[in-house]
Amino acid sequence: MKASPLPSTLHALLLCASLLSVVCAPALAQDAVVLKSGQTREGKIVGVSGGNVRIETSAGTVGTPLSQVREIRMTPPEAFEAAAAMLASGDAGGAVSALTRLNETFSGLPAPWAERAAAMLGDAKLATGDTEGAKAAYEQFRQTYPQATTLANLGMARLAVDAGQYDEAEKLLQPVLQASDKTAFPDSAEGPALSQGHYLLGRVKEAAGDHQAALANYLKASTVFPFDSNAAASAQKQADALRAEHAGLIAP
Repeated sequence: MKASPLPSTLHALLLCASLLSVVCAPALAQDAVVLKSGQTREGKIVGVSGGNVRIETSAGTVGTPLSQVREIRMTPPEAFEAAAAMLASGDAGGAVSALTRLNETFSGLPAPWAERAAAMLGDAKLATGDTEGAKAAYEQFRQTYPQATTLANLGMARLAVDAGQYDEAEKLLQPVLQASDKTAFPDSAEGPALSQGHYLLGRVKEAAGDHQAALANYLKASTVFPFDSNAAASAQKQADALRAEHAGLIAP
């Protein structure tokens, strides 16, 4: 038996829906620069140069002064996700190369992922053993994003831990973690910071011989606030090693 043909009206509706999905898909994927005036410019953000956000539109590439920008709406590029994956997998050298290219293109863009990329460059350089390069990257981050005090404190705390300056590290971590016990559902910016902060505080406590407090912080980083994949993975590894070495430790 032959299938009955679709009614013409239904066929037309399905065809329209199919066409709309094709036409609207690029629009949904567009980036947006929201100005302080309330105007929104849509297109593809391709970088920052000369104090301007460069965005490709149907009329060509235009620049908008950063001083006029209120908000950036942009999905993190694949290159950022790839760099984060490299750092998480232990390919610090590859992460440095990828993050350097990203920062050369997008440094100064007022978007959470761009801020994170700038801070991660310091993390990646530190992971390669380039302490001076890491310090320079964190200092550049502080100059480029002076309002991002939490990420700046984390970067400097990471340097302090690496140098064995644990008292200084703990001092830097206090303002980062002060909201930890009051926060059940951190936002996209706060969550990764809490994960990194608890991991670093775990390192501080472990160095001081307070293994129970170290375990508590590692588990907070890996299970309560697992919003930074690098910190969560490192914290879980440290927690497992602590429990293997000290059988009497009890998970909080």
